[in-house]
Amino acid sequence: MQHAQGFILLKEKRYDPARILAALQRDWGIVPDSGDTPTIAEDSLMFNVNGLLCSVALMPAPVLGGEAERVALNAAFHYFRWDAVGAARQHQAHLLVVVMPFGNDAATPITVMSLYSKLVCACLADDNALGIYTSGTVFAPDFYQDMCNALRHGELPIMAWIFIGVYYLLDEDGSNAYTIGLEQFGKMELEILASRHDVSELHVFLCSICDYLIANDVTLRDGETIGFSEDEKLAITRSPRVAGVAAETLKIAY
Repeated sequence: MQHAQGFILLKEKRYDPARILAALQRDWGIVPDSGDTPTIAEDSLMFNVNGLLCSVALMPAPVLGGEAERVALNAAFHYFRWDAVGAARQHQAHLLVVVMPFGNDAATPITVMSLYSKLVCACLADDNALGIYTSGTVFAPDFYQDMCNALRHGELPIMAWIFIGVYYLLDEDGSNAYTIGLEQFGKMELEILASRHDVSELHVFLCSICDYLIANDVTLRDGETIGFSEDEKLAITRSPRVAGVAAETLKIAY
C-alpha cells in the first residue's frame, strides 16, 4: 500500500491544525515522533508518526468537478440514511488528508489505514466538517467516527474502509452487491450478482468476507471457492465489473 487519502468536506475555508493535533492526542493517544516538530503553515500540516508521514492540506475550493457530489449519490441510495448529497453540495472547501510510509518499509496496509482513520477522526472533530469523502462514498462525520471506534478494541472498521453498494434491477430477479475500497489493501474488488439473498444479507456477508481478507491478508483467485464452513463452497470467478469502479472484479456465487 503506497498511501491512504481522503477529503474532509468543509463548510468554510478554514482549518485549525493545533486542534487537529490536540484531538489526535486526546482521542487516540497519538503524538508526532520524538524529535519531530510538526510543520504548520496557513494551509498545511505535516508530521511523522512511527515512520509514517501524515499530511493535512487545506484546499480553498470544493472537490474538483463535482466529484464529491457524484459519489455522494452512493450514500443517498444505500444504507447510510443521511443527506450526503446535501453535504457535498454545501461544502466550500476541503482538507486533503494523506498518510504514507516514509522510512517505514515494514508498514502494513492495516497500519497505514488505521493511522489514516484516526487522523480523519481528529479532523472530523471540528464542527466545520460536513463529511468525509473516502472509500468511494461520502460518510457522515458521526458515522465514520462511530465505525472507527472498532480500532480501540483491536477490530477493523470495515464499514469505514470498504463501501458496500447494494441494489436491485427492475428487469432481473435477485439482489446484487459490490465493494469499493479493497484495492487499497491490494485485493480485487468483489461482486455478488442475482443472489437469492436479501440485500441486507449480502451486506453482512461481504462485510465478513472483507474483514477476513484484510485481517488475514488473504488473496482470492479466479477458480477458487470460499465459505464459512466446511460444507460451504462458493465459486469465485473473475470478469469485467458490472457495478463499482474497478475494471475487473471477483464474482462470488452467493
